[in-house]
Amino acid sequence: MSATGDPRETALSTGRRRWWLPLLVALLLLTLLGTVASGTVAADDTESPEWGNATRGNATTIEVTLFDDGGSIDTSTIQAADFELTAGRVANVSVTSIDASGANRTGVRVSLLLEKKVDTDNVTVSLRDTASITDKAGNELPHKSVTVSGMDSVVPKYQSFEVSRVNSSTARISVGIHEPIQQLRVSVGGPSIDNLNISGFTERTGNTNTYTRTYTFSEEGEYSLLLLSVTDENGNENSFGRQQTFLYDDSAPNVTVTGPENATVGESVTFSAAETTDDQGVDSVRWQVGSDTILTGENITVAFASPGSHEVTVTAADPLGNTDSVTRVVSVVGNGSAGNVTVRQPNATTANVSVNGSGRTQRIQPPEGALVTGQNGTLERLAVSFPRNDSTTLTIRSRRPTSAFATATGHTGISRFDVDHGSVPAEDATFTFTVDRAALAAVGAEPDAVTLFRKSDRWMPLSTDIASRGESHIVYRAASPGLSTFVVGVEQTATTERDTEATTNDSETSTAERGTAETATEEPGEPDIVVTNATAVPSTLSPGDRTVITVELENRGTASGDHNVIVSLNTSILTTRTVTVPAGETRTTEFARSVPDNTTGKLTVDGQRVGNVTGDSGGLPIPALPSVGIPNPLSLWPDGIVGTVLGGLLGVAIGLYSVLKALAIYLGY
Repeated sequence: MSATGDPRETALSTGRRRWWLPLLVALLLLTLLGTVASGTVAADDTESPEWGNATRGNATTIEVTLFDDGGSIDTSTIQAADFELTAGRVANVSVTSIDASGANRTGVRVSLLLEKKVDTDNVTVSLRDTASITDKAGNELPHKSVTVSGMDSVVPKYQSFEVSRVNSSTARISVGIHEPIQQLRVSVGGPSIDNLNISGFTERTGNTNTYTRTYTFSEEGEYSLLLLSVTDENGNENSFGRQQTFLYDDSAPNVTVTGPENATVGESVTFSAAETTDDQGVDSVRWQVGSDTILTGENITVAFASPGSHEVTVTAADPLGNTDSVTRVVSVVGNGSAGNVTVRQPNATTANVSVNGSGRTQRIQPPEGALVTGQNGTLERLAVSFPRNDSTTLTIRSRRPTSAFATATGHTGISRFDVDHGSVPAEDATFTFTVDRAALAAVGAEPDAVTLFRKSDRWMPLSTDIASRGESHIVYRAASPGLSTFVVGVEQTATTERDTEATTNDSETSTAERGTAETATEEPGEPDIVVTNATAVPSTLSPGDRTVITVELENRGTASGDHNVIVSLNTSILTTRTVTVPAGETRTTEFARSVPDNTTGKLTVDGQRVGNVTGDSGGLPIPALPSVGIPNPLSLWPDGIVGTVLGGLLGVAIGLYSVLKALAIYLGY
């Protein structure tokens, strides 16, 4: 073959064949070094991930940061069930990668989505015992905790709003809320207006936090008190519009009493206060006869046991606690003396008796009425024998038995009579006394359970018999060998073993009062009216629009009552209406109302939202978009985006190397 043969068979120069080989070797070395370095770092990672901090994302989201040095956190190990909260529960999690710039650290932000808002400000986040969050090298996140503040977004919940009367001009205001609050607003409207805040209230904690104060109204008239709003300790506010009323009336009843100004001893006379009047009605009438006897009711009938001037005072009260009294002075004539026995009665419970002894049984009794009268029993008369020609003075008193009697005898004492006869001996005494049936009923005793006891060295039971029976009382007769202190006792049973004071608590009454008993009246029922349903059509309005509000009320109580329905826009009352609802029934009422111009907010009935007033010009409302966590891009590949890119580059380099090597072999290198 000649030297001028085919050019394709001419060998390439050495320089042209080899300039790209160093470049190829350098590229391969860089790829291998990166791969080795990456594997070395991964192989050398023994540090556990670290907790960062926790912050509030929104009302139902807590953001927790986790960091890792020299590697990355394995996001596939992060689950909602891994986290435990001191308040609330994690419903879902989403994970986002973060880069701690300048710290050679990588990490993630874990968004904890709560099931609902929590009613506490500070929430601590920790891992459950079963949780295992790791980095790529398998190092576990330690079981520690972090705390986030500002999570309370639950508004205070209404429990109660009450206004009760202290006196005619002063009310006690009480507000019950489910949690502690730092502010409340109560509006006072009427003849004078005022606004109250929490500074005047005292707090009582418990299952319900109660805030109470007293408030004195400056002018007479009817007032409306409106609970407007409360704010909790973390700034969450709730508006209510709950209303109560208070009537300030300082006018006392105009008391009128009718009855005699003169009477005789033992005569039954009647007094009446039926003509007493008051603007608010007469609530109660109370009588005091003398210094001891207390009676109630418009009309009373009494008999005076002794001559002299006796006071009868009547006091009337209206429902607001205003009272007035009138006193009538009654002149009572008549004084009894019979043979050698003279009886003087300074009052119904005391008798002073002068006796000239005859050696025979002498009857000691006033011309009319009883000898002495106690609260549950009456000593009608006494028969006793004193030595002939001996004079003595007896002092007979009706008193209340002491508890020592019951301890000593095992009987309940219901009446006591003390007879002081000085040093003159007395024999063959016979007592005639009565016991009110009501007193026996109060201790659960039958008439034949009564025994008269005499105190000498000890309490001695006397022979006691029933002399007669009346509609309101039982008459007994008992014999005694002498005079001293006597107690009417009733044998104790399981029913009668109670404090004697319980049966002797009533004030003493005159003989004429026996047989009159107040008729028991059934306790009045109470209304319990609630709003069971409230709607507005239309419910979405613009300022100035007109709506029809329908309210259904139910009375779950046992008496008919009135309920004041309040329609409000925000905290401003638009209109009110009083609806009467009979016990056990329902009533429906409607309001046709235009909302004010230039005002927006929530439309409520008794604090219950029924509509919204917005500034929109119409059209359909756009629904709120649900909150969706952004997925972590690193979780799309097992080794993350970085590992994926490096692996791809290594594959390309190996493929390129194989092609070049085959080409070199082909070319003879």
